[in-house]
Amino acid sequence: MNKLLFLVAFLVFSLPAFAQKTTETGMYLVTFKNKKGTTYDVSRPEEFLSERALLRRAAHGAEITEVDLPLSPDHLAEVAETGATLWLQSKWMNGVVVAAAGPQVKELNKLNFVDEVELVAPVQYSRASTLPVVPNLDRPEPRVDPVPVSSRFYGYGWDNLTGMKGDSLHSWGFRGKGVLVAVFDGGFPSVNYKDFLGYREEAEVPANYDIVEQDSTALDGSTHGATVLSTMAANHPFFFIGTAPEAKYVLFKTENGKGEHRLEEINYAVALELADSIGVDVVNSSLGYTTFSSKSMNYKYSDLDGKTSPASRAITTAFERGMIIVTSAGNSGSDPWKYIGTPADSPEAFSIGALNSDGSRAYFSSYGPTADGRIKPDVSALGVDVAAVASNGRGLTSANGTSLASPLVAGLMACLRQAVPDATNQEILDAVRATASQADAPDNERGWGQPDFAAAYRLLMSKRP
Repeated sequence: MNKLLFLVAFLVFSLPAFAQKTTETGMYLVTFKNKKGTTYDVSRPEEFLSERALLRRAAHGAEITEVDLPLSPDHLAEVAETGATLWLQSKWMNGVVVAAAGPQVKELNKLNFVDEVELVAPVQYSRASTLPVVPNLDRPEPRVDPVPVSSRFYGYGWDNLTGMKGDSLHSWGFRGKGVLVAVFDGGFPSVNYKDFLGYREEAEVPANYDIVEQDSTALDGSTHGATVLSTMAANHPFFFIGTAPEAKYVLFKTENGKGEHRLEEINYAVALELADSIGVDVVNSSLGYTTFSSKSMNYKYSDLDGKTSPASRAITTAFERGMIIVTSAGNSGSDPWKYIGTPADSPEAFSIGALNSDGSRAYFSSYGPTADGRIKPDVSALGVDVAAVASNGRGLTSANGTSLASPLVAGLMACLRQAVPDATNQEILDAVRATASQADAPDNERGWGQPDFAAAYRLLMSKRP
């Protein structure tokens, strides 16, 4: 199978009018009018989707459409002839991100198959190779020896687990085995195979890809991703065990440490498409977007409709293909903004607020509703004094934020997916909401409340033949 096909992503839509057509040097999103000349066909999906992806789509009745087809090689060749540097490809959006100067931008706008050319960021990275480094995302599952489900063996991870009755799922043998989880963040340093997550050999370290710099590894950059990952994947008996230690993880670096621009949302969407292509089941993204380095790109509250942000729209497309996307609601609850960010506004995003240990809303947890009146967050989980492995891989840290509440839920979503493999993603989300602590009276502070994953499992099983 051609792994180059896994370097593409997005949705058929255009960006909002934050970026006017311009001719300055920068990163541009170039969208195409059609896929005329593509060498692929919906009748041969195995040529551009993995077996895992096809099985997941079949289980959800998701058809393979023209949106899924790789881009036209003729279009790509003509874009390259302008002198622009190809950065990202997107089959869902039918377009590319390129690095281009003024004269190249003018030439791109002249191409008869080009729909729009939009500035999305300044040029901040260079790449030695003409094309991105192709990632190897086919790494083995971790070899985890199950331990008794108790506070003694789970160590400091016990409280992370028990508040949502995740210990019941683990006791019943559901710890995420066979489930593929993607994590989007700003980097994953110190994810080594002995001291951090407990992998016994280097081959078990999660597969990873850096979409931002387009180089060979995401195991660098911000320490945020490493801390987030540990709450799910850590497996140190007697010290710290995460909420889904037997799941298989794929790590994507989507956040740019040099500035905030709309290109990060495109990175996010590209990661979602890539995750779909390799058959990911559950995604955690402890990320959110409201303001950027360029004020012209900032969102207004009226933009939080689930239809404006590229990342929010990409979540809708990924969900239609059977994926579960868990994301943090945001930490703006005590700020003048106060509301959730994008892509938590997506109707299909399972957006997570933060709770104190007593179940009350953490003061920083962002509020709903969305601009079109939908309740957000969906549910809320522990987000204050959350135990996690320290970013240097040595010892523990205590962290706060919806960034920590989200992976706790995502890990248990992976366990629930393992437990009820024939359930659709919509059934799973509905069951978690229906059995949460304030399911009878959801609000825009805590959503449907704190999940009870044992009750969600029983509800799902009660509906099985």
